[in-house]
Amino acid sequence: MLKKVSIIVCTYNAKGDLKECLDSLEKQDYPKKEIVVVNDASTDDTLQFLLQYQQETTVDIVIVTNETNYGVAGSRNVGISQARGEIIAFTDADCVADPSWISQLVKGYDFNEVAAVGGSILSKRITNIWELSDKGHDFVASEEGYVSYIQGCNMSFDNNLLKQYMFNDDLKYGYEETLLCAYLLRDGHKIYYRPQALVFHKHRTSLAAIMKRKYLLGVSSVWYRKKLDKLFVFKRHIILFIALSFIFFIGESNFFMYSSCVCFIIFCFGLLRDEVMFGKKNIKEIVITFPFLIFIEFAHFFGSIMGLLKFRVLKDIIKDKRKVE
Repeated sequence: MLKKVSIIVCTYNAKGDLKECLDSLEKQDYPKKEIVVVNDASTDDTLQFLLQYQQETTVDIVIVTNETNYGVAGSRNVGISQARGEIIAFTDADCVADPSWISQLVKGYDFNEVAAVGGSILSKRITNIWELSDKGHDFVASEEGYVSYIQGCNMSFDNNLLKQYMFNDDLKYGYEETLLCAYLLRDGHKIYYRPQALVFHKHRTSLAAIMKRKYLLGVSSVWYRKKLDKLFVFKRHIILFIALSFIFFIGESNFFMYSSCVCFIIFCFGLLRDEVMFGKKNIKEIVITFPFLIFIEFAHFFGSIMGLLKFRVLKDIIKDKRKVE
């Protein structure tokens, strides 16, 4: 007997992308489905578009509008509360799903003790250098099997289990699905990656959009790591911090100049390693985009610094102050 699948799409001022996304969900070859769209207090004509789409589509579609902006995690929780399916799948408004996406995700639940299933995220289009630079950031795994996490725009969960955990909505920036996956694994559940379940993601088209995303991910990465008692920041950010710190002492000794250069080269090699392993780029694309990726990584680094201040230093100071009082 087929399980009903609820597909949740959270959207904020994404009217231009919604039709293509919803059309692809309407064309899913899996018959037992519903679509839940959470309009996160959009200020454009998103709601009017959704109401018209609801009237014209043959698929069961539920529309929920948040009174204020909850962010992705909060909006996903709103969608979960409205979902009636036994499996809940998620994608983003700027994504287009392959017609067999849901069918392939559901097959992942045939394996024992699987609580969540995710799929492949491919590029919808590449039209400029910034989209090319952003390519590959949704990497999960090289082959089908059990994994430690899945990505937000192509993931699904057992409904009953998901409602026990929900997404942590302390932040609007990201890492909420990674944290949820970590909790599932901690409690003995399994996560399965099924690459046949395809979603095509539209990349950010401007440097400003990529820099903003990387900065916010840097902030939230510290929050995520604190939740799981992990190393306070990424190791490559520690190396970059040392390289930048040594610059201030170059006038004192050549040692600091050479050390700064060595640390920066190590940082670049770490970034290059990630591109080769996860970036899904060919050699030509790596050569073209790598200088830009170094620049973009600085936004991630400064986001981590801000995250350290916000979630480590300031919170610890406030906590110590309360103890004294």
